[in-house]
Parts: sequence; structure tokens; C-alpha cells
Amino acid sequence: MTPESKPTIRPARSSELPRLAGLVRGRLPDLMKPLPAAQRDNIERQLSALLPDDALLLSIEDRRLTGVAALDLDHANLMAMYLDPDNASAGTARALVRSAEAQARAFGIRRLQCSVKPQAWSFMERLGYRATGTPDERKPVELSRNIAADASDWEEKVARLHRELGIPEDYGVRHRLRIVAEAEDTVSIGLDIFEREVRMEAEAARRWAEMQADARRQNIDLQPVSGFRNLAYQAEIIRRKLSKGQQMARILRTSAAPGYTEHHTGRALDVTVPGISPLTAEFAETRAYDWLKQRAGLYGFHESFPQRNRHSIEWEPWHWCYRPRGKS
Repeated sequence: MTPESKPTIRPARSSELPRLAGLVRGRLPDLMKPLPAAQRDNIERQLSALLPDDALLLSIEDRRLTGVAALDLDHANLMAMYLDPDNASAGTARALVRSAEAQARAFGIRRLQCSVKPQAWSFMERLGYRATGTPDERKPVELSRNIAADASDWEEKVARLHRELGIPEDYGVRHRLRIVAEAEDTVSIGLDIFEREVRMEAEAARRWAEMQADARRQNIDLQPVSGFRNLAYQAEIIRRKLSKGQQMARILRTSAAPGYTEHHTGRALDVTVPGISPLTAEFAETRAYDWLKQRAGLYGFHESFPQRNRHSIEWEPWHWCYRPRGKS
């Protein structure tokens, strides 16, 4: 591998778990130390828990696996990193660390910790990590870095707004939601049930029109309630609920925090049908909901917050989001 090679960093896939489990057994035993002894044998299951959050990152160079990094989001910890000594390039470790930091920031984490062997201490210091205690060269060194220093203007804007509103700093990790950017270009899909213009990202709008037309052929009149929302709009939803005396914890179980809602992407829609109260569980009792569960996936739309979802957000049978193939 030449020093000039640029590694491709991407999330691991479920099909790669058997190979990665073997790698962990042979090269990354430290990754399993925090687990109860009874769980250490089921490495694939432990690794699979990292996949939904893209917290298991791979470095690929010339179609070879040259490095692995694993994030513990709950403890803001870069918990493991492996480099193939024969095939990793000079920039592999740096690329893995920076990608892990970016992924941590996507969940709102502002300081990342790690524990490294003494021989890796100087390298991590060059990346901006500093010892958090008195180092002992005979033991792993505990380090941390303020990764918020590399935050984008958008990430900082969201963080400031959260502080203003009183949204907990660990919101993204707790709800397993990532910061999303606002769509730059949207198109009109007509008026919602309140006679307000609804806008969506162009491809999502096209697929929505196809899905809506298909539903009408089955005598199902899908109507939009809300589409694209900017940061200020989502913040106003939170402020309005606070002004009515609702507690923040309760609000965040029913409304995504500004910066984290899929409505920013222009690909999410809240929908209803005539004759029911919009944005209520009534929608789950309609033919439209049953039809969407069977047919929406054909158009790329998915129910984001089903019952008992991992985001700790209450069931929203009316909220559907278009996800282009290959994108989360």
C-alpha cells in the first residue's frame, strides 16, 4: 500500500459481520473486555448492535479491509481501532479517527474519549487528543479531545439553539437521532389540509406523487399535513409546547428536536385521510395505513417511528419518509 493511497471509510454491513467477528477474536480482544463473560462469545450480535448507528467503521483500500474503528456512543468513547499492518496506508488511522469523530458529532457528541496503548499515545496527541489524568507508560493511556472544535456551522447553530431551548446535550445519543441538514432545493407538492403550501425535495416529491396516485386508484385519498420544515419552524414547535406548560422530556417524545427532524431533509411527510383527526393514532385504524404498510416501500417511503421504535419517540403512524436507495 503506497503512502499516497486514500482510504475509503464506510459503515460496516451486516454481511461482513462473520469476518469482522473473526478479526475481533484474533486482533481486538479489548473490544470485548467490557462485556459480561457470557456475552463475549456472541461477538457477531455485539457488533450488529453498532450497525444501526453506523458506529462500526471500515477502511477499504484497493478492495482490502485495512482498518476498523468502533464507537461507543453512550459513553462518547472511541472504544477500539485496528489497522492491518501489511495493507494500511500512512493515512488510514487518521482517516478512521476523523470519520469516527464526525459520526460522534452527528449525534451531538462534543468531546470524544479513548484509551490507547502507550505506543499509540504520541500519534493520538498529534490528532489533538490529550491525557485526562496522570499517564502511566505501563498502562493504557486515557485521552480525550474536544471534537466540537471541528463542528460545521450548521452543527454549531443547532447546538446553540438547543442550549437556548434547554434541550439536553445528550439528546442525539439518547434518542439515537442524527443531525440532518436542511434541504437546499425543494419543490411544491400543492396545499396541505390547512391550505398551506407543502414543499419536498424534488425526487421525494416525484415519488410521493406516484404513491398518492396509486393510492387513489384504490379509493384512498392520502393528504399531506406537513412536509419540509426549516430549523426555525421546528424550534417554534418546541417553544409553543413549552409555553403551554409541557415538560421538555415529554415534548421530545412527540417532537424531534430542531436539527434532528427528518422534515429538514424535505423527504418526510405527515399524512392523513379525510374524516379523521390529523396527527393522531386514528390514522393507524384506517385503510390508508394498512395500504402504506404494504405499498409505501415500493416508492421508497418508510414509517420512521413505528411502535416500540428505538428512538424513544411515540408511535407516529402518519409520519413517512422517503429514503433513496443507499441512504439512511
